[in-house]
Amino acid sequence: MKKLRRILKRRNNYIDITLIKALEACSDNPPIKLIEHCNSLNNSYKKQNYTTVAILLRGVLDYIPTIFGFANTAQVYSGPNGTRTFKKALKELDQTNRHLADDALHTPARRDETLKASQITADSLLGNLNIVLAETVQQLRTNDLRDEGNNKLIEKNAVKPKRQKSQLDNFENYIVNGNWTQQEIDGTTVWICEEDNLYQIHERRSYDEFSEPWTRVYPDKNGSGKYDVDLVYAGTTVKRLMFVYCDGGRINVVLPETFIPEKYKLPTRIIGDGEYREFYWEKNSLKYKLMSLIGSFDTYQTPEGVAKRSDITIK
Repeated sequence: MKKLRRILKRRNNYIDITLIKALEACSDNPPIKLIEHCNSLNNSYKKQNYTTVAILLRGVLDYIPTIFGFANTAQVYSGPNGTRTFKKALKELDQTNRHLADDALHTPARRDETLKASQITADSLLGNLNIVLAETVQQLRTNDLRDEGNNKLIEKNAVKPKRQKSQLDNFENYIVNGNWTQQEIDGTTVWICEEDNLYQIHERRSYDEFSEPWTRVYPDKNGSGKYDVDLVYAGTTVKRLMFVYCDGGRINVVLPETFIPEKYKLPTRIIGDGEYREFYWEKNSLKYKLMSLIGSFDTYQTPEGVAKRSDITIK
């Protein structure tokens, strides 16, 4: 118990004053917003406002990319420049804190709710934050790229109106071309887009019974069920899709579409209730692309392998 009290003993300042002074002296044009964020972090930590700490850290992470010549945080830690220690610290800090900040900023009020941010979460982030701030000081002293970074940000924002892509369009692009990291967060399997952490895929463990002829062709004929997968942007569900697990969970695929073929014109398959149905996946659909990213296919290795075994047509 005494050891726990020692661990949880609050610091006088969350961010060391010498580091803030270094930010103040690192340039003829010091990063005044970053300095204010750091002072606010200290004040919030002293007052035990740990949710505010998470939100302010989000502000820090959104502020610093242009200092390194980039438009967003993911570009900084994914780029070729910078030490491995710095990029690892920035990536871990961004991914871990973003969930806390998203919960604070984007989760609506509920009667039964808890604060995810605490002194423990704040303290666990501090080591990586010190590394990131120290590297930021060094960058401003030796190779200030704020002008270049802001030009890239302006270019990025300038092309947005021309694209006019929906969040689903962006999701589809990231699902096909992006890099995703899988994590377990509060009992939920979450895939996070490394290019933009606001894009996430949440596997909801709301399992329910489900069985159709195509699920009963595996050794564990009765080991199937259904669950939801949400495409989430900035804490808001953009689209919910149904996934199905088969063979005791060794296979996880998106629910196929069905149609009733015209008699005598198309191959037919009779179901137990006397209804003719065919099952199919559209290869160019968002559902199929998502399944290719997060699905599991056991010894069948690919969606095509599962389709062949389950007699599902791929169009």
